[in-house]
Amino acid sequence: MGGGSSKTPAFSLEQSRYDVSTYMGRVFQCQDNTDARTLFTTTEQIDKAKALLQAFASKTLPPGVSDEELWQARKIRDATLHPESGKVIPAPFRFAAFAPVNIPIVAALIYPTNNALFLAAAQFTNQSYNVAVNYNNGNGDLPVSRLMAAYGAAVTTSCALAIGFNRLLQRYESKLGKGVLIRSLGPITAVSVAGIVNLLCIRYPELVEGVRVYDQNGKDRGMSKEAGRDALFKCSLARVIWTVPGMLIPPVIMAALDRFKAVRSSPRLRMVSEIGVIALTIWAVLPFAIAVFPQRDSLPTSRLEPELRNLQTDDGKPVERVWFNKGI
Repeated sequence: MGGGSSKTPAFSLEQSRYDVSTYMGRVFQCQDNTDARTLFTTTEQIDKAKALLQAFASKTLPPGVSDEELWQARKIRDATLHPESGKVIPAPFRFAAFAPVNIPIVAALIYPTNNALFLAAAQFTNQSYNVAVNYNNGNGDLPVSRLMAAYGAAVTTSCALAIGFNRLLQRYESKLGKGVLIRSLGPITAVSVAGIVNLLCIRYPELVEGVRVYDQNGKDRGMSKEAGRDALFKCSLARVIWTVPGMLIPPVIMAALDRFKAVRSSPRLRMVSEIGVIALTIWAVLPFAIAVFPQRDSLPTSRLEPELRNLQTDDGKPVERVWFNKGI
């Protein structure tokens, strides 16, 4: 079972390779989850990784297998297979594909134009990809009707906001100016709000029914609406956190690059530069943005419903904090 070294921790099927109680630990975990190299994993490599993990679980691991090999096997499994069904997720809809697929999408979203059809098409493409990712990675119990309702609401919201902001900026352009921040306000607001609308439509039951919470011993303590609201608030905020840098930084950098005549006078060089800037920004920012909040979050029982504030463990100790799956 290969002993852990100072660099490679002992392998575990339950615990993360990194200390996800810390921000940087979550950043490293997110970097693993979004590693684009896993998109090229073959069926043979996936089957080999599954077999290795099954052997570890059944304590039939061949001698000589290192912890590093086991961590790599788990990385492949987590990146390519649905956590509940175990089916292979199509490569374009894995989290590892989020950054590369979003390069052309972000380029279209931040493209400076007053063409309403172009603006609507960019928002439609973005929300269509989002719903495809949600469908392929979501809970198998999610009704298609709710998924499509969320899709329709997100598309309508994003298109209305993008076109509405664009017209508003055209009307008050003489007062507001044509600065990068002003031009970026419309698409950033449209994408952020539509993402939140999509989230709330899909996870609405968590607002009215709550999420399941567990004590420090892992014991199920029932459903908490307060924990559900906290989870959805943080997930909503996370959508703004990872949208703003990815859509604001590239225009700011390109505005600076446009001061150079070589970039300004060559449409091809400018296009290559912009795509490069968008790609670097998304890959650099995404793990740091996603890691702001832990996926397995917690709340003190003092913030929960009255019936969950005076819980005790089996040995009579007070339950001061509960844990729950916040989601992404």
